[in-house]
Amino acid sequence: MNGTPLTRSPVRSLYAFVQARTGSSRFPNKVLTELPSDSGTVLLDHVHHRLDQVLPESRIVYLIPEGDSALEDFLSARGRRFFSGSLEDVRARYISAAKTFGADAILRLTGDNPFYDVKHLSLLVFSFLEGGADLSYFSGLPLGTGGEIFRTQALLWEPPEGIKERHREHVSLHIKETPEKFRIRPITAILPPGSSEIVSQLRMTIDTKEDYTALEKLLNGPAKRIGTSADAVFRFGAEELLSWQAEFPEIFQINRDVPQIRFPLPSPVLKSKGRIGLLIAGAKEFGSGHEARSHLLYSLLPQRDWETSLLQELPEDGEFAGLIVDYRDLKMIRSYKKTKVLLLDHFGPERMQYPHWDLLPHPLSGSSFDWENILISPYLTQDGIGQEKESEKCWEIFCYAGALDGDTCDKLDDSLAQRSSSVFRVGGTPPKDRHSTKIGYSRRLSSMEYLETLKKSGNFYGYFGQSLFEAMYLGIPSATFPISPVHKTLSEYLWKEAEIPYGDTDCLPSFSVGTRKPGSKGYDRILEYIDILF
Repeated sequence: MNGTPLTRSPVRSLYAFVQARTGSSRFPNKVLTELPSDSGTVLLDHVHHRLDQVLPESRIVYLIPEGDSALEDFLSARGRRFFSGSLEDVRARYISAAKTFGADAILRLTGDNPFYDVKHLSLLVFSFLEGGADLSYFSGLPLGTGGEIFRTQALLWEPPEGIKERHREHVSLHIKETPEKFRIRPITAILPPGSSEIVSQLRMTIDTKEDYTALEKLLNGPAKRIGTSADAVFRFGAEELLSWQAEFPEIFQINRDVPQIRFPLPSPVLKSKGRIGLLIAGAKEFGSGHEARSHLLYSLLPQRDWETSLLQELPEDGEFAGLIVDYRDLKMIRSYKKTKVLLLDHFGPERMQYPHWDLLPHPLSGSSFDWENILISPYLTQDGIGQEKESEKCWEIFCYAGALDGDTCDKLDDSLAQRSSSVFRVGGTPPKDRHSTKIGYSRRLSSMEYLETLKKSGNFYGYFGQSLFEAMYLGIPSATFPISPVHKTLSEYLWKEAEIPYGDTDCLPSFSVGTRKPGSKGYDRILEYIDILF
């Protein structure tokens, strides 16, 4: 392929390809080295247990050199998929693997980056599926915590002057060197303001002994604060790294000066429509589902040529072309004339002043609410990233408890255990001993883990929020319980509007699929509206 414009079709099948080898010249056998030492967990285990929070295991493939028996034995013993190809021509290895597995999009990762940021990788995958880019990545993450995703069609393309030696080792380089041909869409990382200077000093990859020493000290030191369980070790991300750097700068200085190979690259061709600021309520205020949908919207806007910024407060008028406020009923202390404003799920007095878009049903929306507007995760609406074979139901009841306190969770568990011995609860406090055999529990799950568990459940029980509507989208019989007077009003309204039963934390009702179902094009619809409005 060369010289012809790419036709961008919807992604049908996305795989994560992790390139790995034991023959590193600077640090031989590094990918099979235990981190920390004597832990039983090697670098590839760190990579895998972060990646399997982003994609199902069936979509994770290790691309290794032919004849690398140590890696073959290790991956076989762990039960992980791998593909053997050319040692020197890594690009050819990718192309052969893509043909073998039928991948038309590839999440490219390497086996020497043990601290991939799960949140950003998930957003990268979901936004790529919904967008129309040829290559995308998050900019502004610490080295070694981010990945990149590209279309196989772009990988196959060859420049008129042919493939050079550097392209055979660095498989996406020819795409980045030709921004006039490809839609390359960087997304600014979701990190605290002022992080960019610090991020540039963080090196979370392992090429040398200095790298290993620094990362081992992180795991043996500050990382232990969040727990030593596998659940904790494999979940911290870039935000935690920034916090630890402020407190333990000496650890990060160990490998700060290790040289890193970089290629001079032209900037992506970006025809910016303008700048959009997003003011989003945090998970602690309005729940993780609310934050997740807003962060995905933030990540999708660059795919449509908007420059995005996450805001901590309302900006000055004229600072941005557009302002999106997803901060329920926030009082708008500024007036906007130059900046166009879009309020999401906002029912304060400003609703009469600025354009608004309702994402969930509400009594004040009434019958005018369009169920096609509900934002459903691309993991559920897109065909290219789910399990290759759907699993059977594992749980009779899936319960989402959010941040409920111990006494409330105990009452909730009593009612759940009376109904079924096959219950899985996410959020809240751990079940008491008397319920430990009947109720499975996780304090938190990644987006993919959560949705896969939901798909494997027979019924859903939770409060009015994003998770409920994902269950309804899947056709899972559901019911709600209130966690506040507002949620009680919303539960009563949903019973009237869609016949979803509601009970209480100590009184489990029946379950029903209801009479309404969310659509699958919510993100498309709001993005089209933003294009028109701004």
